[in-house]
Amino acid sequence: MNMKQLNKLAYYLMIAVAAFAIGSCSKKGDDIPDKADPKMLSFGFYAEDNEDNLFRDYIVSSVSGTAIQVELPKDVDRTKLVARFTTTDNTTVTVSGIPQQSGVTKNDFSTPVDYIITEGKTNARYTVTIVNAADYVWTKVATYTDKLASEFDMKVNPATGVPYFFYMLSSNDAEERKAYVAKYQDNSWSSIGDAISAGRIGTRLSMVLDNEGQPYIAYQDYTATKAQTPTIQRYNGSNWSVVGSVGIFSSTIYYMSLGINPTNNQPIIFNSLNVIASGESLQKRALSVSYFNGSTWSIHNEVSGRLSSQATGPTWSKTVGDALYLIALNSTGVQTYSVYTYQQGTWTTIADKVLEAGALNTYLSQVGLDVDHDGNIYIIIADDGQTNGTYNLRVKKYTASTKVWSQVGNVINVDVSKGDGRYSLAVSPSGVPHVFYRDHQSFPTVVSFDTEAQDWTTPEVLEAVESQSTNIFLGFAADGTGYASYINKSNNIVLYKYDAAN
Repeated sequence: MNMKQLNKLAYYLMIAVAAFAIGSCSKKGDDIPDKADPKMLSFGFYAEDNEDNLFRDYIVSSVSGTAIQVELPKDVDRTKLVARFTTTDNTTVTVSGIPQQSGVTKNDFSTPVDYIITEGKTNARYTVTIVNAADYVWTKVATYTDKLASEFDMKVNPATGVPYFFYMLSSNDAEERKAYVAKYQDNSWSSIGDAISAGRIGTRLSMVLDNEGQPYIAYQDYTATKAQTPTIQRYNGSNWSVVGSVGIFSSTIYYMSLGINPTNNQPIIFNSLNVIASGESLQKRALSVSYFNGSTWSIHNEVSGRLSSQATGPTWSKTVGDALYLIALNSTGVQTYSVYTYQQGTWTTIADKVLEAGALNTYLSQVGLDVDHDGNIYIIIADDGQTNGTYNLRVKKYTASTKVWSQVGNVINVDVSKGDGRYSLAVSPSGVPHVFYRDHQSFPTVVSFDTEAQDWTTPEVLEAVESQSTNIFLGFAADGTGYASYINKSNNIVLYKYDAAN
């Protein structure tokens, strides 16, 4: 074999060796599994998984690092939170050795919690810490200037969380004082229809929204056959229509409030009667209860156990689940209050003609009632039990489990008779009561109950400007956002929002 052939053979051998080496390396690489890298991808607490504890979602959508911090309101019970999380594929998740199921497993987050993410023999530790979110604050968000209002009602839509406003147009021409409804949604006002009533309405008006969020309004109707009898209208999403007939009965009224019948999701109207029409049997100032069955009204029913001779002042109701709760001021002689429930067609008395200890009277101006998620009833009245002749606000709680009444904190030290006696009570979804009232200068003022101090917070004046001597309203959406509204001296509806500070 000559040199040329040897060189050629060596060349082919080198190629063969190189190919073998490459093939061996490739085979060896294929035999080595990818390095495990277990990760937590997202983490959060969802209202859907934490019923009656969270009312909105708190999410870390993309986890960066192994320290996860979630801000929650300070009144959240951190001892029984359910977390929802996502991880990389082929992993298991444990806390203190206990397997975790996203959206199911409860843990105590009052101290930091370590989540161990495991893939094969590789572990990754993620520490979750809960910190207090920024305190909620009241912020002025809007003033309604499209039309002027002289009397109104506000309710928060239970389905959408949007505040609705039913108002009487302010006008020097009495015939132009018609019914209008507006809402505040997506940072703007919009009217829900044009003028709703055929003509003038009176100052007694009320609004309620059913459990599907459809609004009903009731007003003293000057166009009815008998002026100042009540007419009720419903909005079906596109149009307003009269519920039953114009002027559902012929007796005129003093006070009025609407409720929702828990048995059929139809309206109930509560009235204190004024001039009794011929053939209508209740006495003057009696509490008249009228039910709608979807086609006709059953008028002038009574609350079981309540005397027909018991004169009635303002009323307020709230429907939660299968029960309607009602408070009524009694104005025969010394003014007292009574509380009832209506469930499965039956009325039950919870408190009967109550006058607080040491009081000579209850202030006949307004009442309020709300119910928390545990079925506990909260009411607000004004009485002179602390100082005779000075009417302070008092909040009482009826604990459903024990059937016992107790006072919530001390009385709120404001003489409501100096601020026209208008006030409003609402309980947040987390079970914290809030009160909205006019102080002695008629400035709109709010307080909330401090669960740590077990008393009311320092009064906060929303605006150091005198408001109109009309009703004021407070309400909460299901996600915990609060709304307070009143009419200013320019006859504009002013709206404040209660939410986390930016």
